[in-house]
Amino acid sequence: MDLLDDVEAIAVAYALNKRNNAEKKKRSIRRYWVHPMNTKRIKEGQFQVNFMTLRAHPEEFLKYFRMSIESFDELILLVRPSLSKQVTNMRIPISTEERLTITLR
Repeated sequence: MDLLDDVEAIAVAYALNKRNNAEKKKRSIRRYWVHPMNTKRIKEGQFQVNFMTLRAHPEEFLKYFRMSIESFDELILLVRPSLSKQVTNMRIPISTEERLTITLR
């Protein structure tokens, strides 16, 4: 009887393991490495549109960031080495200006 119990336990463990592996495989299937919607972020993203508009209107830039355009540019020069990330084949990182904007807002 002990041998039969051991065989049943092994069979149950095998079945559970197989089911668990199937569920993991089902979850890990990806359609995209980066979704096409996010690949447009560099040119058409909210930051790009708003930032260029704000730079064209110094008064609004001052209200939004609580600093002048010149101060923002000077701050970018100071923090760029710390905030910039390396561009890889996989993806383009968030720009230094966008990182600083997120921090300031």
